[in-house]
Amino acid sequence: MSFLKYTSSPPAERAAEPQAPSSLTAWRITRLVPPRSWNLLVITVPAAVVLVLGFRHRWVGDDGLIYTRAVRQILAGNGPVHNVGERAETSTGTLWQWLLALCGFVSRQDPAVIAVALGLVLATAGLLLAGHAAQRLHSPGHTHALVPLGLLVVVPVQPVWDYTTSGLETGLSMAWVAGAWSLLVRTSPSSSKRFRVAVLVVIGLGPLVRPDLAVVSVIFLAVAFVLLRTTLREALPLTACAAALPAAYEVFRAGYYGILVPLPGLTKDPGVSSWGRGLYYLANFTEPYHLWMPFGVLLLAALVWALRRITRRGPAPAEHYRRWVLCSAPVVAGLVLGIYAVKVGGDFMHGRFFVLPLLLCALPIWAMPPSRTVAVTGTALAFWAAPCLGLWRAPLQTPVHNIWDSHRGYQQATRHPHPISQEIHGNRPVKYTQLVRDAVAEKDREGAQLVITLAYNRRFAMFPLARDRDASVAGSEDFLGHSGVVVPLDGVAVDPLSLGYPLGAHGTRSSTHRAGHEKPVDVSWTIADYTDPGVKLPAWVDERRVAAARKALTCGPLAELQESVRAPLTPGRFWKNLTGAWDRTALRYPHDPLEAERHLCHR
Repeated sequence: MSFLKYTSSPPAERAAEPQAPSSLTAWRITRLVPPRSWNLLVITVPAAVVLVLGFRHRWVGDDGLIYTRAVRQILAGNGPVHNVGERAETSTGTLWQWLLALCGFVSRQDPAVIAVALGLVLATAGLLLAGHAAQRLHSPGHTHALVPLGLLVVVPVQPVWDYTTSGLETGLSMAWVAGAWSLLVRTSPSSSKRFRVAVLVVIGLGPLVRPDLAVVSVIFLAVAFVLLRTTLREALPLTACAAALPAAYEVFRAGYYGILVPLPGLTKDPGVSSWGRGLYYLANFTEPYHLWMPFGVLLLAALVWALRRITRRGPAPAEHYRRWVLCSAPVVAGLVLGIYAVKVGGDFMHGRFFVLPLLLCALPIWAMPPSRTVAVTGTALAFWAAPCLGLWRAPLQTPVHNIWDSHRGYQQATRHPHPISQEIHGNRPVKYTQLVRDAVAEKDREGAQLVITLAYNRRFAMFPLARDRDASVAGSEDFLGHSGVVVPLDGVAVDPLSLGYPLGAHGTRSSTHRAGHEKPVDVSWTIADYTDPGVKLPAWVDERRVAAARKALTCGPLAELQESVRAPLTPGRFWKNLTGAWDRTALRYPHDPLEAERHLCHR
């Protein structure tokens, strides 16, 4: 008891603590640089560092090019599709797709270059918002010179600046997460009705940024209700405000595409668990950067803070509980998002799925009020951050589960230090590009052709395209983004990995392929779907399997699935798609054509 009494400070001293720095380091900083100016540096410098590093690492990957084809189809007046005549939603990030389309409509520039610039700007804005929220939470009025903690964990990790570009929606996700958090920090029972609605509308956008961010929306929404002290009667209309835009788009998605999730989400089957591969993906993210070091330091600091809180006498002020609720929200959301990434088996792109969980967990401690514990913690993190920022890098490829440092991979594939345009990717030195272009050039003389890649840049096959396919060419390659650049908009870019192929997305999942590509399409399905019956088949093609695939395509649910995405979109078709979306989303059929025919046609 004597120790507890000795270490405790009276209530008057505790109330005065937020008004003055409690460490010698912070006192010196305050004397040398005014808190307002210092905090401005804490907010802006990390964002500037990520902006510079992101620009130096600017690139676009194949998954980013999947977005650009959909954007070009929208701008060409063909709708949000990957191929004309087949309604497939290949863009996982709905808001990102339409934002790129809007910017492309205004600027008339290459959507890939727009994605690079927009991703950089939004990621930088997200870090600025994170810093502003930290200042508002921990030092309102700039009474303290804040000590950067969370930013020392996030900024040095390479995937953070790698995925500010890449053509993907990560920059937008960072901006949304930090923006929603910043609005939560400003939320209080005295907030105006207009501000409350604005907060909840922004928080509700999570599923449109990325479907998995719905969990962040739910957690942030619950915290907003706690901060606003809403009654059940008040919560219902506010929940409706948050859900209005995602719900409206879900109705459009179900009626237009015939399913309830973007096609890549269906292909990846998020309901299926792959914990072993997910843990390997987590290790692939943490080990190169020795992330156990900052995590260990922060855990030790958290224990010290908790011990100090326990040993203090008297009730904590109401502001303490408000701050606890605010700080717990992004940490819980980040942990849930990270666990979900592990559950589904991660991804084949190094670190991509852990950028947002890392940012979320760092938001509450992005910049902290000064104390001896904070000063020691910040110093330890700085010693880790220096080599992480300048020296530690992930391997190009792992021997297990085929995880890539995609930035370096596409630099090598395109032979360009900054592959940011569709032209650079379209001119990759691969034979598939030339075969497709030759097929387009010879269409009038030889008819439209189907070009199938059997082994990347080594083996190919060509067949006459079915007469009912109104397309200049059809091309099948494992890299859907690259294929979408090479195949013209009036052609068909077939995806043998099912991210953009409705037929393949409903097949059974394989455990032998890399994460995110677990539904490879048997070539028999492609031949049956895109050629006429009686087409001459080479010796390596099993005629029985092609015949079985042709038969299965005419039976029951597969025939209805083909109609849902290829029949003209009349009001009746929209309603039928809408009402059947649940069952259609749940549809799965055997990957093997012979088994599929038995299952679908003879039951």
